[in-house]
Amino acid sequence: MRISKTASSGIFKFLEKIIRSHPLVYFIFRYLIRYTNIFEDDAHGVSYLNFHKKINIIDVGASDGIASKFFIKKLNVSNILCFEPNIPYVKILKKLNYKNMRVYDYGVGERNANYKVFYPRYQFFKKNFDLVTYTFYKKKDLQKQINLDFKFKRNIKIVQKKIFLKKIDKLNLKISLIKIDVNGNELSVVKGLNNIIKKDKPALIIETDKNINKINDYLEKFNYKKYSFLKKKKSFEKIKNTYPLNTYFLQSFHLG
Repeated sequence: MRISKTASSGIFKFLEKIIRSHPLVYFIFRYLIRYTNIFEDDAHGVSYLNFHKKINIIDVGASDGIASKFFIKKLNVSNILCFEPNIPYVKILKKLNYKNMRVYDYGVGERNANYKVFYPRYQFFKKNFDLVTYTFYKKKDLQKQINLDFKFKRNIKIVQKKIFLKKIDKLNLKISLIKIDVNGNELSVVKGLNNIIKKDKPALIIETDKNINKINDYLEKFNYKKYSFLKKKKSFEKIKNTYPLNTYFLQSFHLG
């Protein structure tokens, strides 16, 4: 849901600190970045994976489509399936009008159910600006992120709403790549895609969160290994201690 980190080094890291200091600046930046192809540094690793033909992709937490557009530009994409439970983003995704993009107005989880989520709302001259990219499943996690990112918090309030998540048991497509970014609910998504992962052995790029070790333990039974991508070296390396922004879980053939 919150693909808000545009890069992890250099000038973008400096700009990111400025952008994140004020909610309104962040809101405007998120709006403008939709019209670019700027994305996280380590996401460029998808271009170096061993995909032999046109591929099908699952994008969980598709947000406003920034990751999906990046994949479409970088890879030979047959279909990309976008799962996004936030209706404002669903509308944006449908307006992108990519023929190979399918948009689903629900998220992915280990069971079919409605869930409470929380996001910040910033008020400026009595106008509300909803920072939907900051949607979290736990209120305390959201509050922690707000305190970490924003210096100007006075006019921020936390809004609660419900979203629907669904377990995906099977698809009529062979999936080659799965991207997951859902602000702390990544493990539930992996379990919700268990059958797809077991059958197709796709490459996974997962935003690193507090459950990353549990995700690693879960995926190890399918013979996945965890990697980081180093853009400067244009190569993958096995993760030992320090996790990157995004963690790649790969089979040996992905690096063939």
